[in-house]
Amino acid sequence: MTVKRVKRVSYGLKWGVTAIMAGAPLLLIWLILSGAFTAHAIADAHPNLRVETVMGVGQIVGYILLEVLLLTVALYVLWQLRGLFGRYAAGEILTAESAAHLLRAGAGTLLLAAGSVVVGTIQTLLLTWGNAPGERSLAVSVSNAELGFVISGGLLLVVGWALVEAARQAEENRGFV
Repeated sequence: MTVKRVKRVSYGLKWGVTAIMAGAPLLLIWLILSGAFTAHAIADAHPNLRVETVMGVGQIVGYILLEVLLLTVALYVLWQLRGLFGRYAAGEILTAESAAHLLRAGAGTLLLAAGSVVVGTIQTLLLTWGNAPGERSLAVSVSNAELGFVISGGLLLVVGWALVEAARQAEENRGFV
C-alpha cells in the first residue's frame, strides 16, 4: 500500500512540478511585458530604499537578468525534483539515481538561498547607482525565505546522503538473493 501511495502521489507531483516549470518563465515574461519592471515599478517595490534618480535601461536590464539568474537556479531545483518524482512514480525508490536527484535538489536549494542574498544585494546597488556619491546603498538582507531555503536544502542533502547509503545497502541485499 505504501509503495502504491508513493507512486501515485509522486506521479501527481511530477506533473505539478512540470506545470510550475512551464508557468514560471511565462509569468516572468508576462511581468516584463506588463510593465512590472519599469524603473518606477522597481523602485516602488523597494520602499525602504532611497532612490533619487530614475534607473536607466542598463540598470533595468541588469535587474531583470539577475531575476532570470535566480529563476534559472529555481528551475534547476524543480528539474531535479521532477526527475526524483518521476523515478518514484516508476517505483525506483531506493536507487542511486533517486538519491542523486535528491542531492542535486538540495545543493540547488542551498545555492538558491545564497543566490537570493547576493542578487538582492546587487539589485540594491543597481537601484541606488544613480544617487549622489555617499547616497548609494549596499544592503545585505536575509529573510525568512532564505532561511527556509537553507533548512530545506540542508534537509534534502542529508536525506539524499541517507538515501545513497540505503540504496547501496538495498543493492547489496539484492545481490544476496
